[in-house]
Amino acid sequence: MTARFAARLALGASVLTAGVVALPAAAHAAPAPDSATLAAVTEQDPATGLNRKYPVKPGEVVPAALGVTNLGDAPVKGLVVQIRVLDDLDLAVKHDNCWYAVDSNMESAWCEFDSELAAKRTLAIVGDVVSVKADARADKVTSIVFHWYGKQWVDAQGGVQQLADGDAGQGTKAVRGTEPALTLAERELPLPETPRAINFAYAQLVTAPTTQPTPTATPTTAPTATPTGGAAPTAVPTGTAGAPGAGGGGGLPVTGANIGVLAGVGGALLLLGGGGYLIARRRRTRFVV
Repeated sequence: MTARFAARLALGASVLTAGVVALPAAAHAAPAPDSATLAAVTEQDPATGLNRKYPVKPGEVVPAALGVTNLGDAPVKGLVVQIRVLDDLDLAVKHDNCWYAVDSNMESAWCEFDSELAAKRTLAIVGDVVSVKADARADKVTSIVFHWYGKQWVDAQGGVQQLADGDAGQGTKAVRGTEPALTLAERELPLPETPRAINFAYAQLVTAPTTQPTPTATPTTAPTATPTGGAAPTAVPTGTAGAPGAGGGGGLPVTGANIGVLAGVGGALLLLGGGGYLIARRRRTRFVV
């Protein structure tokens, strides 16, 4: 039994050894930590102490401060930042010191700077980095993730382009920008409570309120009753002088065209009355004879 157990143990050890040898070399070599002691920094809201939310409209650039502080005691020669955005945030301007990759709804940029960052000092990116899509939705505009590295560490991993390719979707590769390079400049930015090489800046979509047009007051005119099949009757002025029921003092005098109408009517009545008188006289004369 002892010999058989020993044989089995030896077989198991040989299989385990073979398996370890067969593992890829990359599995043994985890990347060494970045020797640069960097902190990603951005603006904070004085009222809350939290990272600021930048109000933006569709199509606008997010004016986020993407900075880095050297927490170490020695200068860091050369810096690299990885910037990632999702959904309706966009890396619209492609700078020639950056490599850009797309994977589904995520865009990323790896940007390289030759600047030297002195100990305990802060630098921030100068230039347009992130913008909002023209048809953006509020729930699709969220955060900007930025992570700083020392250039020495990035070069040890194969360089900026290789790291950017790692962010590209299956079957695609990162593409280098063609616009003028981003730069860095000194800037005062607060350290977070727990400084890390990675941090977040936030965008908040602001849409213009929908304004309803104010209706114009239109006076309503009561319709005038018009007899069917005829023209609208001509208004006859009330209170005509001498008319019964006009009140003890009579009405207002009638002026204008109505005087001519009344005069014509009166003349016609006089003529008709005179004619009737003559006819009646003649008849009486003839009966007398």
